[in-house]
Amino acid sequence: MTTSPVSVDQHLARVCELVQPPHPQLVPVQEAHGYYLADPVQARQPIPSFHNSAMDGFLVHEADLSGPAPWTVPVVGEVAAGGSPQELAPHQALRIMTGAPICGDTDSLRVVPSELTNAQLGPSQLPEQVTIHELPGKRHIRLRGEVITPGTEIAAAHTLVDAGTLAFLLTAGVTEVSVYRRPRVAVISSGDELISTANPASTRPASATIDAAGSKARGSSDEQVHYRIVDSNGPMVANLLAEHGPVDIQRFHVGDGVEKLIALFDELTSSVAPPLDLIVTTGGISQGAFDVVKAAATQSPNADFWFGNAAQRPGSPQGAGLWNGVAVVTLPGNPVAAYVSATVYALAALYILQGRTGSSAATTTAHGDAQNGTQNDAQAHTWWPHRAAQLAAHHALPRPRPGKTQLVPVRIEAADSGLVAVPTTVGKPGSHFVSALTEIAGLAIIPQAEYAEQNGPTGMVTVLGWSR
Repeated sequence: MTTSPVSVDQHLARVCELVQPPHPQLVPVQEAHGYYLADPVQARQPIPSFHNSAMDGFLVHEADLSGPAPWTVPVVGEVAAGGSPQELAPHQALRIMTGAPICGDTDSLRVVPSELTNAQLGPSQLPEQVTIHELPGKRHIRLRGEVITPGTEIAAAHTLVDAGTLAFLLTAGVTEVSVYRRPRVAVISSGDELISTANPASTRPASATIDAAGSKARGSSDEQVHYRIVDSNGPMVANLLAEHGPVDIQRFHVGDGVEKLIALFDELTSSVAPPLDLIVTTGGISQGAFDVVKAAATQSPNADFWFGNAAQRPGSPQGAGLWNGVAVVTLPGNPVAAYVSATVYALAALYILQGRTGSSAATTTAHGDAQNGTQNDAQAHTWWPHRAAQLAAHHALPRPRPGKTQLVPVRIEAADSGLVAVPTTVGKPGSHFVSALTEIAGLAIIPQAEYAEQNGPTGMVTVLGWSR
């Protein structure tokens, strides 16, 4: 019995429902870089934490600059950044550096930049007096708490603690934060035909040759190394996930033995410590006689899976489910199909596990009604939880096709009209053309012809995942 393909959006929703962010953990803020916040963070101290100078110059009283310029004032001392503030009496000046503290009535004070005086610029002796030639337009004094006051929310939940955010948290006096731990993912490539370039002998199957028609057959092993395929999918998917870390990854390869794959799944989902959050497989889910992943999931009582076709190109065969309660995303075996599917589905699961987004219950179906079976992936820029952008479409991008959402690897080029999405391989597309996987900046979403008019302005295309 043949069932209708599900939409890309429907399968994405299915995958997202399998995973939830792990329990948060409290870590010192210095160790939070690269993680996503589980809770909002409030400032512990004001920014700035004290009144300070915004310029290198001279601190003077506003009242001493009345009348026409120039003004000459005796210099009674200096304050460096990190030094202690000094009281300033009327008719006196202090040489002051950027960031140096200021005390007293800031409303009556002003910092005059050195460039507006006769003072020597750069390292120099403290002058006995300073002549001010021009009145600055600003006071050049940063007031305590003018940027942030204690208790102000300075970072929302699901914020990435990148270098800039880390600096902000430290400046605001934050000492520890609640973050989602690093997800643990296993990547499994399958198939007797695959060989590892790192150690070819260790991955040689018991017996597998290629017949004249190009399909796997059992028999003599005299020429099996010559006709076998380098396992590029495993490293590709593992490194794609790593590029979107934080994530801890284990990588495995299995042949076409169903029992061995069932044993590996059981081991990874029940006895491994620490436990896995996600398993991603490549290959073995179509209609072939040696599609081991599909066979293993069908035969094991520990598996609860869906397998079928998605209305997409490349990568129609898809699957997802739970093995002993652990989420599994199964990807097709052709390299471009595996890359595209990993970008759409595996990364979506990883983003949830990392805490980049909220609960998977927030998945929107505004652009595709999964319950009613509609297949509208036109509004791909709303796909959750990926980032996307509307960019100019290159003329070499394929035209919309009936019943198929096309996911085209593209690079981004600058043009007079702005940024343009250019297919990485110009010409006939194919899920086996690994040359299309170089310089990818994202996936151009070419919606089904039925919904093409809903995909935004003419000449534009939605690019999924164009920014990490």
